Amino acid sequence: MSFARLGLWLLRRERASGEWRVLLLALIIGVGSVSTTGFLGDRLKRAMSEQGASFLGADLLVTSPRPIEDWPALAVTKSARPASPLARSQALEFPSMLAKGDAFQLATLRAVDASYPLRGSVRIADRPFAAGTARPAQPPPGMIYVAPDLLPLLSAKVGDRVQIGEARFTIAGIVAEEPGQLGGVFGLAPRVFMRAEEVAKTRVLQPGSRVTYLYQVAGDPAQLAAFGAALKPRLDSTQRLIGSREGVETLRGAFANADRYIQLTALISLLLSVAAIAIAAHRHALRHYDQAALLRCFGATTAQLRTLYAVQLLTLGLLGSLIGVAIGALMQQALALLVLPDAVTRLPSLGLAPVGAAVFSGLLALAGASLPALMRLVRVPPLRVLRRDLPPLPVAAWLSAAISGSALLLLITWYAGNARLIGVFVGALAGLVVVLALLARLALAAGRGVQKMSHGPVRFGLAQLLRHRFDSTLQLGAFTLALFLVALLALVRSDLIAGWRQQLPPDAPNYFLINIAPAQQQSVAAYLSQHHLKASALYPMVRGRLTTRNGAPIASTLPPDARDANSLRRELNLTWTAILPANNAILAGHWHGDRRVAEISVESGMAERLHLALGDQLGFQVGDQTLAARITSIRSVKWDSMQPNFFVIFAPGQLDALPASSIASLYVPPDAAGVLPSFIKMFPGITVLALDRLIANLEAVFAQIIGAIQLLLGFLLAAGMAVVIATLLASLDARQQEAVLLRTLGAQRVYLAKSLWSEFLALGLLAGLLASACAEIAMALIAQRLFELPLRLHPWLWLALPVAGALLVGMSGWLTTRHITRVPPMQSIRALN
Repeated sequence: MSFARLGLWLLRRERASGEWRVLLLALIIGVGSVSTTGFLGDRLKRAMSEQGASFLGADLLVTSPRPIEDWPALAVTKSARPASPLARSQALEFPSMLAKGDAFQLATLRAVDASYPLRGSVRIADRPFAAGTARPAQPPPGMIYVAPDLLPLLSAKVGDRVQIGEARFTIAGIVAEEPGQLGGVFGLAPRVFMRAEEVAKTRVLQPGSRVTYLYQVAGDPAQLAAFGAALKPRLDSTQRLIGSREGVETLRGAFANADRYIQLTALISLLLSVAAIAIAAHRHALRHYDQAALLRCFGATTAQLRTLYAVQLLTLGLLGSLIGVAIGALMQQALALLVLPDAVTRLPSLGLAPVGAAVFSGLLALAGASLPALMRLVRVPPLRVLRRDLPPLPVAAWLSAAISGSALLLLITWYAGNARLIGVFVGALAGLVVVLALLARLALAAGRGVQKMSHGPVRFGLAQLLRHRFDSTLQLGAFTLALFLVALLALVRSDLIAGWRQQLPPDAPNYFLINIAPAQQQSVAAYLSQHHLKASALYPMVRGRLTTRNGAPIASTLPPDARDANSLRRELNLTWTAILPANNAILAGHWHGDRRVAEISVESGMAERLHLALGDQLGFQVGDQTLAARITSIRSVKWDSMQPNFFVIFAPGQLDALPASSIASLYVPPDAAGVLPSFIKMFPGITVLALDRLIANLEAVFAQIIGAIQLLLGFLLAAGMAVVIATLLASLDARQQEAVLLRTLGAQRVYLAKSLWSEFLALGLLAGLLASACAEIAMALIAQRLFELPLRLHPWLWLALPVAGALLVGMSGWLTTRHITRVPPMQSIRALN
């Protein structure tokens, strides 16, 4: 029999051994977590490259906050005939109110021409949840197509008439599918399609309205390349050119943040799995030193032993990796439904690239974690059968483990596509592990006092926990980390928005009035006064782009990491006032008051991001005009005040002559909500933004992303449990010897069982308490530093988390070690001898 076949035979013979099971389980968990995100990321990337045009609706897409007049001198026609060199379509996207009777809802309107879309298709259905048929995206005159989630919000159905601004439209169908559809997670306002030429009659667009112009281009690749090369230098930082091979930029950007946290969660699971594999491999090597020494006595060489154990390791690695990949393939579909519910049906099928990457990462993790123990195993001397000595661990073992670990981190970095993020995360995780290890040591030291006050099996169980201090610290740290992340995610999900809402005063504004034309200001004020509604001051608003600082292009004055700031990539809402708004405070400089000079006040966060200082002169492009003003004050803004707030405020006199619309916040008591439908009918061009609905939409988005991360936290919890079980198995021989002594001295099975339960329940209880403390501290820092919320304790967490930890660790520990209480003393002594 060859040593390869002998290795497989021995593996099959020992398949019931605990360490092989733990090693296989840890490998499945690690590979499953990595392949889950890998499959979804690969499907999204291939959709962007293979089906980018159908996702995008065109071969090229240009987005701009204002019309683009200076197009390259290329043959571009508005006809979509195949003979045309390039086809072009133009659309306009903006938010507006839809009203039906007393119901109203904010929606995102896309006004399209007859050519939209140039690639892909729009499917229109006659009823919700139907597949629909391919139709032109431009509805018939006087009609609109709406997203299915808009109908229940308006209590409407196909065929009903709704009001948009000063015009009325008939709902002609439901949008079942569209190019560029981002999915329910990322669209806060339902989509509505209308005809481009009918926007004017709604009269909803006012100076300062937030509008996005969408220009689609399709045609011959060579013509497209020339067109893009000629157009790109003419675009500014607020305009974007997106190609189909780059994919849907908005979809990729929207998915990126969620994907980043999901990948980090998968990385934690993989690293915990590596720890479990290392412990299980060490336990396996300890149990097989005598076997290896006996084979050496029979003439086996080091190379033959290396073949024997390498075959076993490779078999387990391939088996665990393939099972993990299969689980990942199932989990990624659930993850896609949570993160991209509307786009998942249009993603490509599973690819083979993530399979290779996941299997390779699994084998690397297995090699890096188990090679030190196995290399000592193959070098065991024949004298081991007579003496219990072990050879020192060779340098090659540590070197191979270091190489495998480094290769694994490089693979993960390539997989995530962000070396800096992975480096910061691994460093932070290492620091957290050190802190948790210290806390675990302190908790075990504090447990000594509890142990002295205990009696009977409880005292013995706590003594066991303190005796195996290294194993207990490792178990406690791993499980505390898993419970801490679960608890922190639960607190973030349930606490932040609720805590923020509780900080708002009872009469905090709950509506925003947007796009108030100058001619409507007196009428709006009179209407609100007549109905005794409390509104903020009216703030005039124009939109402008920040272009220069002290005469130089502002991007050239910034370090590279600040040049992509959002304030430079979009147009800012600019206002002017002589009075410092409420919830604003001057931090530096002086308020410009009512002096008609070129002065501005800048919000402190924007000043920090763009490295602005008092005395800097900023240049703004507002329409076709260029304005310059000097910073005379830097102020803090309480953004959660529900009042109109601005990054830049001009002194009166600089923007007065520009066409502007106004914005105000409004508090509507619950018993006066019926006033709003009549307000919308009287002022159809004014957008009424319901903040409570917006917050509810944000909560729904947040819940979906958190749900996706919670899906992977199952892997993390399982990986933590694998570490606990692996360390329990590593100490199983010592526990069995202690059990033999106790049984020989007359201890009953019940006594041993109670001591084991006491040990594991105490371990889980400590892990829950430490996780609760860490979660409370982290939550306090997040709430105060990021959201300026007061400190808030969570008594339920201090009960739920220790109980959950005690039950999980208690059950897993008991199931792992319960058999040592059932073995008769004589049988145990013979086995040990």
